[in-house]
Amino acid sequence: MSVKVAVAGATGSAGIPIINELLKAGHHVTALSRSISSSSSKLPKHANLDIVEVDYDSVPSLTAALKNHDVVIATLPVDTPIGSQDTLIDAAVAAGASRFFPAEFGTDTDNEKCMKLPVFENKMHALEYLREKVAKHPNFNYTAICTGAFFDWGLEAGFLAHPKTHTATIYDDGNLPCSTTTLATISKAVVSLMSHLEETKNRHVYIHDAVVTQNKIIELAKRIDGKDWELKYVDSAAVLEEAQVEYRKADSDYKKGLMPLLHISVLGKGYGGDFSGRLDKELLGIKLMSDEELGEVIAKYL
Repeated sequence: MSVKVAVAGATGSAGIPIINELLKAGHHVTALSRSISSSSSKLPKHANLDIVEVDYDSVPSLTAALKNHDVVIATLPVDTPIGSQDTLIDAAVAAGASRFFPAEFGTDTDNEKCMKLPVFENKMHALEYLREKVAKHPNFNYTAICTGAFFDWGLEAGFLAHPKTHTATIYDDGNLPCSTTTLATISKAVVSLMSHLEETKNRHVYIHDAVVTQNKIIELAKRIDGKDWELKYVDSAAVLEEAQVEYRKADSDYKKGLMPLLHISVLGKGYGGDFSGRLDKELLGIKLMSDEELGEVIAKYL
């Protein structure tokens, strides 16, 4: 069954592959954009794709764009300001959409320690706002997708490790297991969710391609090219303390504030970074990756 889906943040790292997979599956997609000219070159040309210019600060503008849509997906960046999803949620309700996917696509915001990290205040606000709307509008529901760290994007950006430069900042001993998912699998999971909206309403959904450690990523890389790595070891508790102070500064350095907090949410003990035992892989038809398949992904970034 074809679903009409609107995607906010359509040209981001997750937005484009999700849109491509939705189109491949036969769904009609509307990409919401602040400027059509800036989005048209990044998005695919497809008969079932519309690009609509909107004012993200205006509920009427967004409501008009979301009319007759079943699902609204927010793929906005993690540093989106607190409350910025409110207008999109209000518009989704006003337009009669039945499902909202907030800008999650990362670590476990249902984990008590993770919830308290200041970098996720925007996500926690959005979830609370959604729950208030769901209580008032029985035909409106949400699904929060937890993917762990983006594996391929993370390798390219040097998030868990940096294969291109053979360097990594190792948190504690580098042996903490964490869930990680490629953008391709995330996109396929989103498409699968279109057929499982009832089973996944008003809850967190957990997916991953594999559970890895920083040491495992480096070990797999060494098997491929045999090169040594330059490793810097840090204490996660010390990093957390410093990053929380830095993040609150008006002129906070992205690398000293936000990024270390994201690292803690994945690589800090007790933050729920390993989704094993909570996966919705059977429901969504997701097959786990072998070490060989993980190595094939890593090899692309060496």
